[in-house]
Amino acid sequence: MDKLSLALEFRHACKRFDESKKISHSDVEIILDAGRLSPSSFGFEPWHFVVVDNADIKAELRAACYDQEQVTSCSHFVILLYRKANNFTLQSPYLRQAIARTLPDQNDQTAIDKASQDFLNYIAYGLREGLNADSWSEMQGYIAAANMMTTAAYHGIDSCALGGFQYDKVINILEKHIPTFSREVFGVGLCLAFGYRIDEQPPHIRWSLEDVTTFLS
Repeated sequence: MDKLSLALEFRHACKRFDESKKISHSDVEIILDAGRLSPSSFGFEPWHFVVVDNADIKAELRAACYDQEQVTSCSHFVILLYRKANNFTLQSPYLRQAIARTLPDQNDQTAIDKASQDFLNYIAYGLREGLNADSWSEMQGYIAAANMMTTAAYHGIDSCALGGFQYDKVINILEKHIPTFSREVFGVGLCLAFGYRIDEQPPHIRWSLEDVTTFLS
């Protein structure tokens, strides 16, 4: 089995971490970089990663995550933020900067205006039914999350994705500890716990490839 397949087999939803073991700063950066390098729609990368290794803040977050043990037993807790719809208006500095960096002439305002309008047309008419700019942006973070967890597994580091949290309470904690944080700019999409397992990994239970695949030839 190749190394990537071994990492995929190694990865599981680790519910309890060994609190005596900490992930090195260099390994944390490798995991975060996997998120940064992830693909995103239009290449806009509408995410931001908040990394928590402070025990007191993790305790606050545990209370906001329905008292899930992995929040405090993990080495590092990562909150994946997504940019909200107000980042994607014609005059949004973020949208214009995200577009400008892809252009040969980053000061070409006419080209920036056109590309911005093309994107807004996509948001208005191109998204599938029931999907809006907020949900489109949040979905991008799941791509980054998957790459971060796989990269962690490749390096022998365990992880657990947490979608169960009280949104407003997590937002309040971020506002308390990050003076520059704005709930108008960012929403919380997903949380990830990283560390080293203390229990044996349970067997993977997955549908077979045949069950989840249809080939059209």
